[in-house]
Amino acid sequence: MAKLTVVGIGPGSSDYIMPIAKKTVQNAQLVIGAERALNLFLGDVKGEALTLTAKNVNEVLKQAVESAERGKTVVLLSTGDPGFSGLLGTFLKSTKEKGVEVDVIPGISAMQMCAARLCMCWDEASLFSFHKGTNGEKKAKLAEAVKKGINVMLLPDPKAFSPCEVAKFLIDNGINKETPAFVCENLTLNNERVVESTLEKILKINFGSLCVMVIRPRHKQRDQARC
Repeated sequence: MAKLTVVGIGPGSSDYIMPIAKKTVQNAQLVIGAERALNLFLGDVKGEALTLTAKNVNEVLKQAVESAERGKTVVLLSTGDPGFSGLLGTFLKSTKEKGVEVDVIPGISAMQMCAARLCMCWDEASLFSFHKGTNGEKKAKLAEAVKKGINVMLLPDPKAFSPCEVAKFLIDNGINKETPAFVCENLTLNNERVVESTLEKILKINFGSLCVMVIRPRHKQRDQARC
């Protein structure tokens, strides 16, 4: 049976790549990933490297399977953790019923990193990802969670549902505009930014595509968000 390994590469900085991820890449005959992902392993890729883009996903994943079927050791790099808004879901859908054995090496997700920056326990938080689409049902569930007083962590869609649009949507749906909101941007990178604010103030701030947003309805004192 063909076998392929999906490797989580962390939130962005090479400091947060696990040793087993590096070792797996070093032993691979074919390494596939976005340009930003491959750049984190410039000294580790010993075999062939194949760049993954939004336009060639299906073609490249098909090539990955075919290479694995020929006996090659194939690694697919996924930003953050493969299992949360990562490439694992996309790969499993594209290879359904193709008899491919998949190993997963987890990575530190942006969600974990954000919770760490805010010194936040997130085991009872409600998690959302809008990276793969924004629809009314998912947005309604988001508003419902906030209204119930549940801490919410979400990956915004930078084009269709950015942090300022999330804030506007929640306020328009009856959420208090003074509700504490946080945005962690470019986590672990040199231009990292952590904004602690309210939904109303988030409306007026622009953020890049690499960010995590947190809404904490029961959070009353800003200084409690930090260790």
